[in-house]
Amino acid sequence: MPEDRSGEMAKFHGFRSCVTCKVNCTPGNFVDFESKRYCTACWIGEHNPEHPELELIRQQVIDSAEEWKCAKWSREEGPLPDGPKPARD
Repeated sequence: MPEDRSGEMAKFHGFRSCVTCKVNCTPGNFVDFESKRYCTACWIGEHNPEHPELELIRQQVIDSAEEWKCAKWSREEGPLPDGPKPARD
């Protein structure tokens, strides 16, 4: 049974993870091919293993996944968004 997470709300929606390296994919850093999702580093590594900047690309993918990581907000840390405010008070 999952633990109670009623007081938490995800900050970002997930983009699944790479089938090769299991890094979380972020917008602009993945390729969908034959119903499988690859991060750009794994895709380049598979199709062009001699790419001169492969390690730099891999590090950028990992860094962007860490930055995009699903942050949680709780009611104890601050108020949750409660929708748009009225234009007139």
